[in-house]
Amino acid sequence: MSDQSKQVFDRTQGPTEVRAAVQTQVTENDFDPWEAIEEAEGPLAVGRMRLMGVYDDRQRNRFMLRIRIPGGQINADQLDAVGGVIRDFGNGWDGHTEPDRFGEITTRQDIQVHWVEFTQLPEIWRRFDAVGMTTAQACGDSMRNPTACPADGADPRGYLRVASLIDEFRTFSKAEEKLTAFLPRKWKVVVTGCPTDCSVVKLHCLAFTPARADDGTLGFNVHAGGGLSDSPRIADELDLFVRPDQVTDTVRATLEVYRAFGDFDMKAVNRFRVLVHQLGPDRVTEEIRSRVASETAGAAESLWTGAPEDHLGVHEDASGTHFVGLCIPMGRLTDDEWFEVARLARTHGDGGIRMSQRQNLLLTGIHDVDALLAEDFVQTYKPEPDPFERAIVACTSAPFCKFAIDDMKTNGRKLVAHLQETLPLAGRDRLDGLKLHMSGCKASCAQVQAAHIGVRATMTKDEEAYSQALDISLGGDLGHSRLGAWVRLEDPVDEAYDSITEVLRAVCAGELSLDDLTPAGVGRYFEGNGHG
Repeated sequence: MSDQSKQVFDRTQGPTEVRAAVQTQVTENDFDPWEAIEEAEGPLAVGRMRLMGVYDDRQRNRFMLRIRIPGGQINADQLDAVGGVIRDFGNGWDGHTEPDRFGEITTRQDIQVHWVEFTQLPEIWRRFDAVGMTTAQACGDSMRNPTACPADGADPRGYLRVASLIDEFRTFSKAEEKLTAFLPRKWKVVVTGCPTDCSVVKLHCLAFTPARADDGTLGFNVHAGGGLSDSPRIADELDLFVRPDQVTDTVRATLEVYRAFGDFDMKAVNRFRVLVHQLGPDRVTEEIRSRVASETAGAAESLWTGAPEDHLGVHEDASGTHFVGLCIPMGRLTDDEWFEVARLARTHGDGGIRMSQRQNLLLTGIHDVDALLAEDFVQTYKPEPDPFERAIVACTSAPFCKFAIDDMKTNGRKLVAHLQETLPLAGRDRLDGLKLHMSGCKASCAQVQAAHIGVRATMTKDEEAYSQALDISLGGDLGHSRLGAWVRLEDPVDEAYDSITEVLRAVCAGELSLDDLTPAGVGRYFEGNGHG
């Protein structure tokens, strides 16, 4: 039995040391030592464990474990390992009423598992090691899971494949974790060769989008300073073009700038986007350029349109097979369903699966599309869903996230059903591209301000009691570099649903367009139709 008087976690530990500390505690104890550790070390213990993807949930002594999936790219063997972890370790306690044995796709292409116990972590990590996966730096003040176009290398429209760069990021974040896991706050990077915006580029701390230099060299223009939550901000395009061989060095240089100038103490103001705002994009460009080992150029011809894209549907790839994007409304699948996804990838494709930033998934190398489309799973999780299932994104929320006010997965299903039942079939094609995002608290895990309609859980109070309510934002559109604005606060849930329905009914009727879903546009519509 270990001596609990010795401190288990401290602020000098990176992911490797945190994992070793957990392993030691589990090995040396014949009981679950977590309660004693938490009592002795409090928030420090939870804070360090986040560097290994472990996050405290509402369920006492149970955790959420976030699996880092760089670029959203995973294979069938790896997904079987994930399914096995969900099956074996994602179980709630006896008599519980919350969901269990599920994994959820995040807006950063990760998969999250709930109900995990402290003593189970070493075995889970061992299983992931065996298939080349990790949870390191999936949470905490670190370089988070790097994202990419989910159709990278499959969509023939792509100018550059970035899988090798994602592999470089994977190696870099591990080899230099004294840099990547010791940052003022969490830090997010995306690299895409896709001409469209399937990767919410402008919400990243650092982003690389396809561009062409005057001599025809393909590379990337660089954007910096985007993000939501505290101090929401659209990323600036820097006057900086980098070749593919310079990308990882540019990431390293940017992290060095963040560590040099970022505030490690003031949590409310130490986001990277705040630093970009304070220094200005020109100064940030100079600081990054001065730290990149090779010479860099000014911004080149952009090949990135910024047009929205989700890659759902059936698409021919460059090899004559197909990739198929399947809609997983709000991203939650059971263990059995994850095993089925792995089977479909092996049976009908090349074994490749991709997670998307819209909580959906893609299967690659499909050689018999008709056979895939006939599968029961694909009948449920369709490549061509209705506009409401396609639009919805929701965060983890209650009953798991400790910050959540309400369960937005359940509310999202209710809202989708309400819209399906209420809105006419005629004119639904006008909703193509609709984004409807739902958050369980005032954080922005569901990217509510990037949606045409954002919904946020809150509470309202009448003369008798508090009750569940919703805030509504309008006007988010990254293609127009625009974040949504909150237009209704503390609406009772039913009234909020009716308001959303009325607005979308006007779009179906052609009286509004998706571009009109701004506070001004909707305001003019209601005033013109006699509403206050």
